[in-house]
Amino acid sequence: MKSKKAILTLKTLAFISSFFLAHVVVAQKANPEAPAESYLQDTVVVQKVFSNISIPFDIAMSDIEKQINTTVYGLIYEDNSYTDDNNDNFKCKVWKKSNIVITAATNDVFDFTVPIKVWAEKGIGAFGYMKYIPVEFEMNLKFSTKFTIKPDWSVQTFTTPNGYEWITKPKLNVGFDVPIDFIIGKIIDGNHSKFAKSLDDAVAKNMSLKPYVIQAWNASTQPYLVSEEYRTWVKFTPLEISMVPLRTVGRNIKSVIGIKAYTETLTGERPFTPFAVSNVPNLKIVTGISNDFQVGLMSDVLFTEAAAIAQKMFVGQTYEFQEGRYKIEITGIDIYGSDEFLVIKADIKGSLKGTIYIKGIPVYDPNKKKIVLSDTQFDIKTKNILAKAAAWLLEGKLVKMIEDEFGIPVDELITYAKQNIETSMNTEYKKGVKLSGKIDSVQPDKVYLTPTSIVALVTAKGKIEVKVEGL
Repeated sequence: MKSKKAILTLKTLAFISSFFLAHVVVAQKANPEAPAESYLQDTVVVQKVFSNISIPFDIAMSDIEKQINTTVYGLIYEDNSYTDDNNDNFKCKVWKKSNIVITAATNDVFDFTVPIKVWAEKGIGAFGYMKYIPVEFEMNLKFSTKFTIKPDWSVQTFTTPNGYEWITKPKLNVGFDVPIDFIIGKIIDGNHSKFAKSLDDAVAKNMSLKPYVIQAWNASTQPYLVSEEYRTWVKFTPLEISMVPLRTVGRNIKSVIGIKAYTETLTGERPFTPFAVSNVPNLKIVTGISNDFQVGLMSDVLFTEAAAIAQKMFVGQTYEFQEGRYKIEITGIDIYGSDEFLVIKADIKGSLKGTIYIKGIPVYDPNKKKIVLSDTQFDIKTKNILAKAAAWLLEGKLVKMIEDEFGIPVDELITYAKQNIETSMNTEYKKGVKLSGKIDSVQPDKVYLTPTSIVALVTAKGKIEVKVEGL
């Protein structure tokens, strides 16, 4: 028979044991209050970035000749007075007989020939008697002209005489033909600069690039769809236009026009298109044009999809701590946002039962090509409970393991977006106008959390040109 002292001792031990076990059970349950679900933005708008679009153009001399001949035609000079130029007793009319031909070019200076037909009337006489005899003849007038585009997009030429050659020489018929090419030649020499000025006036009056630039400007502001599935649009907002000086290569004129613009990526309905403009900024002449192009690409992963990915990674995984003394198994995972933090809600069992919350800053890792967590840590309320119930978990590597293993793949989405951009960048929009471009690199930008999804932004950088065939 046991003594009362022994019975008391056993009761005391039982009480102490039950008290200790009860507290151990309580200590190994974790049910902290969840971090508040909140989001800093409802939707994400990709920030505008600067891009330079280069438009190298290569114009054949034949195209320039065609444009000049369209501009300069018919009667190009007329002198209806006998008394001007110190009573020269000379009248004439000059018509362009056939097409103007460019014979040589050096950078922005062109030599060209204008075939003309001339009607002239020269007074011949003496002692107060003057007889006016009409003549007709043909000749090639030769000129050199410096071709420039002014800041207001008008075309300006500075034309100077460069000699002439006869096609048919002028003769007076006074019963027999009397050559007067020497006389007429001197008159042509005196009026050659006037012919040049009349050509400059015709070009200034009839030639301007501005209407075409306005048309191109308005066309560039039209948003274009790069992904129908994700309803993704790219939009340009042109800011300024520049051009390098003209240069000639063989029978071609070369230069590069540069457009500096904002580039932005938008999702949803077709973005608003600005009203058409009737004016454009002045042209800037520069020594070089960059064709560095960049655009923001967006990868949108729904929270439900992100949670499913995390569940495959972690649910059913068992983690050991302090050399196997403690073990926990993750039985459930959910993901949501709390301001700038991505929160992982993990249901666990084993040495610790309940729910814990781990949070971190989501970032895009270009090496892994995934959205990963940085600055990962237990939520403060989880920390408080673990400090009392399972300090060993705070000392373990669970947070580090999750940071290392967690990753939401977005490479496929980014590659898809990149391919769509490149397809749009290599398109013939109309006959003779082709986009040509390539994305060289994709650089991480930011990751945003919205009420429905995780949005990764990256900046795609590359080169883009618009090739224009013909004038």
